[in-house]
Amino acid sequence: MSNTVQTHKSAVAKKAKLKKAVDLKTQSGGTSSWTKILNNLQELGKALQFPIAVLPFAALLNRFGALGITYTTTADGAIINEAGYWISFIIQKPGAVVFDNLALLFAIGVAFGLAKDHRGEVALVGAIFFFTITALTSVAGSLPDMIYGKVLTFTDEQGKVYSSLIYVKNFADDGTTIKGASYVLSIGVLGGIVAGCFSAYLYNKYKEIKLPTALSFFGGRRFVPMIALVVAIPTAFAFAIIWPWIQYALMAFGTSVADPENPAVAIPGTSIYAVLNRLLLPFGLHQILNTFFWFQLPINGSIVDPITGTVNAGTQWVNGDINAFAKGIQGSGLFQGGFFPIMMGGVPAIAIAMIFAAKPENRREVSGFLGGVALVSLISGITEPIEFSFAFISPVLLIVHAVLSGIFMAISTAMQIQIGFGFSAGLIDYLASFAQSWGFANEGGAMTVSANPLWTLLLTAGAGGVWFASFYFLIKWQDIQTPGRENILVNDERTTLKASKGATKVAQGDKYQIMAENIIQAIGEDNIISIDNCATRLRLILKDNKSINEAEIKSSGAFGLKRLGTEALQIIIGSDVEHVANVMKRLTNK
Repeated sequence: MSNTVQTHKSAVAKKAKLKKAVDLKTQSGGTSSWTKILNNLQELGKALQFPIAVLPFAALLNRFGALGITYTTTADGAIINEAGYWISFIIQKPGAVVFDNLALLFAIGVAFGLAKDHRGEVALVGAIFFFTITALTSVAGSLPDMIYGKVLTFTDEQGKVYSSLIYVKNFADDGTTIKGASYVLSIGVLGGIVAGCFSAYLYNKYKEIKLPTALSFFGGRRFVPMIALVVAIPTAFAFAIIWPWIQYALMAFGTSVADPENPAVAIPGTSIYAVLNRLLLPFGLHQILNTFFWFQLPINGSIVDPITGTVNAGTQWVNGDINAFAKGIQGSGLFQGGFFPIMMGGVPAIAIAMIFAAKPENRREVSGFLGGVALVSLISGITEPIEFSFAFISPVLLIVHAVLSGIFMAISTAMQIQIGFGFSAGLIDYLASFAQSWGFANEGGAMTVSANPLWTLLLTAGAGGVWFASFYFLIKWQDIQTPGRENILVNDERTTLKASKGATKVAQGDKYQIMAENIIQAIGEDNIISIDNCATRLRLILKDNKSINEAEIKSSGAFGLKRLGTEALQIIIGSDVEHVANVMKRLTNK
């Protein structure tokens, strides 16, 4: 009886504390600008997962199909194996269509992801918004031509004038005569993201708008496409005015960085990117950085055939390192290749180091979990379960991890290893990309020995040794409380320990149901505003992210948590996070 009364008093006190915190926030003028920014960035990072999720399988289809087409056709395109060609064609085209329409997928996916009720209408609005701004900016004779047609000009052999901001020169066979120009201005994936953000904002704001009776048919959600078309026009003007200058600079940067023979730019450029990529990971903001380099950065070159390395005549601009590698563009893959040693060797070695550094009585328990996620990292390139097991415990380990990532990215770039992925730098993508990478190394029929993708396997082994030694030494020296070194046991023993204290239900039945209930209890149902998830973590918006039981969340099986501002909370669950999120939504009606 006394325990029941005490529990009731504790719950009442917790609610009073939460109410006081909310009241104080209201009195001080509401949520701070910084918190709003962090919340919005978290939402954007989550929304970007929608279009990115279609890439892995599409990349596999595209790669294997393209390889089949290469072996069933001659250099001039003649089919030499009818059955093999058409099978390869059927495999390749569904994958290629995803990459060919990636910007549109981002417009649709971001709009849907940011809409509060995730209804299909907003996806339609996102597509309409994107089509409008691209029609006004991304074709010859559109707004940029009107504004910049006589800026930074060059003239072709016919005397026609073009702007270098929006066109590139087409040379005759002599390499000097300008026989024309190609319009290259493209808002690309950035345009898709902007279209999706604006569409979601307009949808959330006007989906319940009420108009006069005579116009009531056009009220509510029917009003959103109309206002979106209106807003798309000034948005297109903004792109037409600002984006040509940005793309002009990006094309110069992309040309320099994507040239493996220009180490003064390529090596530090890719290395700094790798460091920032790992440092931003705990905040969930690395996807925003990845989106630029993987899908927006302009890369120019000829198409290089897989295996043979034959270079096709002519060049083309492609936005994004992933897209360029998928098409076989010279100089692509540098922003991806260096991640393979990290994710196939370095990160699995971190897990092994933590196993060896664990207390003897806990080593068997952590070996099951850490060994499993190490294998996942090796095969698929999904590294977050391992990285989150130390990122929030020790900033030192995170910094070391980021610096080592930058070093191995620099080594890979210096060796001119070009290899890409569709999802992440795991063994599956390595095998799928090997033929194209071999073609780059064999470009023009002359193998560049250091660029041979087989070196990636040696770098992977080297990365494993360096990461293992670094992490094992630091964990032991600094007595860092990585999994297995803390006093609280893990997995089933954690659940048993909690149950013995009466803190939760007996761990029988649906583990996702149990985890969801424990997390809700630790946070407080009344504290939850919204529930969402990305690939590996819950993304929550709370009334107050300080009024939670952090120990109980971690003991539920979560790998860690991260607060962003005063409202956003990320809880790292793993690749099965969606099941936990679905149960939480059902239990809370959020």
